[in-house]
Amino acid sequence: MMAFLKHRFETPAPANASRAMTTLSPRGDSYVRIDNRDYPIHQWSPAGFTSAPYNGSLIRRQKARVSMTLRDIQDPDGPLRVDGEVLVDVAADGILSARWIGLPKYKIAAMAAYFARKLGA
Repeated sequence: MMAFLKHRFETPAPANASRAMTTLSPRGDSYVRIDNRDYPIHQWSPAGFTSAPYNGSLIRRQKARVSMTLRDIQDPDGPLRVDGEVLVDVAADGILSARWIGLPKYKIAAMAAYFARKLGA
């Protein structure tokens, strides 16, 4: 009984648990386009991305349409482009951290496969 109650009152993990998930730093010209402005990607995973420096108008918990382009130097796989909706987790102090929401399964699979290849390289 106590284990059940302990589980119910534990603090949930943050929405963008980047510490728990492995992330990659791009090694080339990678950016996210928001409101026709490009921001460099600092870290990314199939769950979301972190961009810095960021000086746009998005705020925490806001949904936004973005376009992400990942391009590594001399990459035989070519660039990966993902258009979709994100939920902003952090937008402060020059940092934007957001996670993908509502992506179709084929886009999730493409990101996961690209991520696995980059992780193994």
